[in-house]
Amino acid sequence: MLRKFIDRDEERAYLNREYLSESFSFSVIYGRRRVGKTELISNFLKDKPNIYFLADKRGTKPNLFRLRKKAAEFFNDFEPNLETFDEVFEYIKTKWNKRQKLVIVIDEFSYLAQMDDSIPSVFQLIVDEILKAGLFHLILCGSSVSMMEKSTLSHSSPLYGRRTGQMQVKPILFRHIRKFFPEQPLHEIVNIYGAAGGVPFYLLFFDPNKSYYENLQNVFFAKEAVMYAEGEFLLREELKEPATFMNILYAISKGAARPGEIASKSYLEAKDLPYYLDTIIKLGFVRKEHPVLEKPTTKKTIYRIEDNFLRFWFRYVLSHRDEIEQGDKKPAIDDVKNSFNAYLGETFEQIGKEMLISLNSQEKLPFRFQKLGREWGKIPMVPKGQNEYEIDLVAVNDDTLEILFCECKWENNKVDIDVYFKLVKKAGYVKWHHDRKEYFALISKSGFTDRMKKEAEMKGVLLFTLEDYMPVKKRAKSKKI
Repeated sequence: MLRKFIDRDEERAYLNREYLSESFSFSVIYGRRRVGKTELISNFLKDKPNIYFLADKRGTKPNLFRLRKKAAEFFNDFEPNLETFDEVFEYIKTKWNKRQKLVIVIDEFSYLAQMDDSIPSVFQLIVDEILKAGLFHLILCGSSVSMMEKSTLSHSSPLYGRRTGQMQVKPILFRHIRKFFPEQPLHEIVNIYGAAGGVPFYLLFFDPNKSYYENLQNVFFAKEAVMYAEGEFLLREELKEPATFMNILYAISKGAARPGEIASKSYLEAKDLPYYLDTIIKLGFVRKEHPVLEKPTTKKTIYRIEDNFLRFWFRYVLSHRDEIEQGDKKPAIDDVKNSFNAYLGETFEQIGKEMLISLNSQEKLPFRFQKLGREWGKIPMVPKGQNEYEIDLVAVNDDTLEILFCECKWENNKVDIDVYFKLVKKAGYVKWHHDRKEYFALISKSGFTDRMKKEAEMKGVLLFTLEDYMPVKKRAKSKKI
C-alpha cells in the first residue's frame, strides 16, 4: 500500500496559520471516517511539540487515565494522581514553560461526547480557565460529523464561540488521485474513482499491478474484505437506526431520483421522506439538485448520491450481498461488466464539473462563471415522453449575461459533430435572457473526430479531454479491466 501523504495543502496551511498565531488557538476538525483526518494531523505535528491522544468508547474515566498517563510521559514525569480532565489540563499548563506553542490533540473527541453529555461543558472550562491564556493549540477531532457538530459547533454547545477555526476534511479531488496511481492510464483512474471516490484509505486497497476486476473481487466482493462491510459501518457511525436510510440510498443507487419514486421504493410515506433526506444531505451522502437556472425553491428537484464510494457500494455490493455471502462473486462482477460504463457517466460529469471549476478559478474560460450545474426542462409542442431535455453542465454569469453549455461524454468512440449539434439544439430550449452570449464546450473520454475539431475551430467550441486536465509526460500502458 502507498503511504505517501497526498494533497491537503490548504488544510495544512490553515493549521500552520493557527499554530503560528501569537495567542491561544482552538481548532475543530471533523469529517467522515477514513477520509484522512488523523493522517493530516500527524503530518502537521511532525515538527511541533505535541500531546496526541486518541479517545475510545470506554467512557470518561478510562480515557481520563490514559490521557493523564500520556501527559506524564510527554513531560518525562511520574504519573500524577488526577481525577478530572480539567486537573489533567491544569497539570499540562503548569508543566509547559517553553516559548512556543504546545499542540494538544484529542482525536475522536466525538466518542467522549457520545459517552458523556457533560464533556462539552468540561472542555468549555478547560478552554476558558486553563488554556486560553497560555501558549497552546487545542485540536478536537472526530469522525462522527453529526456528533462533532452537536458537541462543538452548534449554538447549543457550551463550546460554541470558543474555537478560533474549524475545518471539515472532505474527500480529495479527482485530479489528486493520479498521485496514488502515477503509472495508471487516466481511464483506469476514473474506474477506481468511480468505486472508491476520493477517500485515501479506500484508494490504498487498489493494487496497480492487478486488473480492475481483480481489485473489485478482492476489495469489494469478498466477504472478509474491509470494503465489503464499509458502507454499512459508515452509516452506523452517524445514524442510530440506519435501516431506513439504507433503503433510501439503495433506491437512489438503482435510479430513483424524484421524491415520489424514492419514497415508493424505500417503503415510506411521502410525507416522512424529507426528514430522512435532510439528514443524509447534511452528512454529505446525498445531494439535492435543481436546474441551475431555476430558483432554489423550485419543485423541479432530484436527489443523487453524492459520494462515489456509497453509490458504488449500494449499486453493486448491497445488490449482490446474498451471492457474495455464499462466496459467489461472479454475479457482482458480471453486473459491473454489463453496466459500469453507463454508471461512470455520472462520475465523468462530476469530473467535468471539477475541471470547469478549476479552469474558472484560473480564468481560462471565455468568462468567469458564478453558477454551475445541470439544466433540464420541457420541450414545447412535443409529445409526452419525448418532451424533456437535459444538459450535463451549464455555467452562467448573471452580471455579464454569458452562458456556457457543456456535454460530458464517457464513450469509447471519439465525439463527432452530431453531439455538438444536439447540444446547440438543446441550448435553444433554455429560457434565460434573449440577449445572452452563448459558448459551447464538450468534454470527452476518447477525444474528438477531425470533423469535430474543424467545427470547433470555426465556431469557437471548447474541447477538453482528461489529458487536458491532467497532462501526462508519458502515457502508461493500458491494462484490460
